[in-house]
Amino acid sequence: MLKNKGLKMLLWIGLSILLVVFIVITAFFVYKIQLRKAELVHTIFDNPDSTAVVVYTFDSNAKLVEDGSDLFLNADTPLITASMMKLVVLAAYETAVAQGELNPDELISIADLEGYYLPKTDGNAHISGLASLGLKTDELGFALDQQAVIRLDDIAKIMIHFSGNAETDYLIQRLGYERVNSVIGMEHHTPIHSILGISLAMMDHEHSLANNDLRQNLIRDVEQKNFAYFDNLVDLYLNNPAWRAKQIDYMRSDQYIDAANQLGWQGQVDAGQLFPKGTAREYAQLMASIASRGFVSTEVSTQIQTKLESIPTDWPLRAFFFRRYGSKDGLTAGLINLASYGVPKNGTLSRQSRVSVVMTNNLPVKFWLDQVKGEGIYFIQADLIRAKGIWTLFQ
Repeated sequence: MLKNKGLKMLLWIGLSILLVVFIVITAFFVYKIQLRKAELVHTIFDNPDSTAVVVYTFDSNAKLVEDGSDLFLNADTPLITASMMKLVVLAAYETAVAQGELNPDELISIADLEGYYLPKTDGNAHISGLASLGLKTDELGFALDQQAVIRLDDIAKIMIHFSGNAETDYLIQRLGYERVNSVIGMEHHTPIHSILGISLAMMDHEHSLANNDLRQNLIRDVEQKNFAYFDNLVDLYLNNPAWRAKQIDYMRSDQYIDAANQLGWQGQVDAGQLFPKGTAREYAQLMASIASRGFVSTEVSTQIQTKLESIPTDWPLRAFFFRRYGSKDGLTAGLINLASYGVPKNGTLSRQSRVSVVMTNNLPVKFWLDQVKGEGIYFIQADLIRAKGIWTLFQ
């Protein structure tokens, strides 16, 4: 009897210790989240020229509802979008599908898709995307089975769910630049062009952007809508086997690492200027139109919603905070962006449709790393859509 009581006592003590440890870890995690959110909010206020926030409630026609919970900070200044611009490519793709110009069930050769794949430049998005389809890859991320085929619609899913750059470029070449850059409501967006061209410019085995003069010249070219340099690099990569082989060999070499180190943080931030720019207001309007099924048509909007609302890594937000939630982020050196819409599960705005866009450019390296690790922008977005918590700091 005493032995059983002793075992029970030890069990209760063990469980109590585990409970205390769990509470302490949870409290520390919550503290870190609050700290990261507060830091990001203060950074937004301290850098009004390189950050933007737009959030509001919208009705069934995607129109702003005057309920006192809207916010517009630097809403109309074009800022670098990074991968957030894939929303525009998705909108153009789904429009083309609805109009019968593209067949989502068309089978695409992996070899054709991977013509646009440059290893080590997409955060393993291509590898993760292929893995989701059961396709294995080599050490650089190329599919082991080069005879495999995947649906065109799976390419669009990888673009959104994993932020695949090769998938984005493949869709852009199928759609054409004119189609992508004429998406409704994005009148102030600078031209969307090849991500592969930008990536090759940054890591060209012949001419690295560690050369500041070249970097500044290319930034001026982009500002003047001159993409000839990038087009030439893409043409070499797609159509010159010898040049492509040298580039891929370079990506697996120590020279690539040395070039990345020479480019440095500021060089990487500068290179971000090669990406297109858009305004928080137009991205918010695009998301509101999609969420209210008013973008082009109900069919087009519904298909876009299906992809935006099923991003694997967004499941905690959908599970804990929202009845519906769709999003697309953008991440590159010094930059963290996130556009989303959601319907809160509870609170004063429960069942209301809300949109939020947060854009941050030119972040310092340590701050950027802390925010990426702590995912502060996702928690801020959740609070903004629900108009609670960190929201009070924006008032």
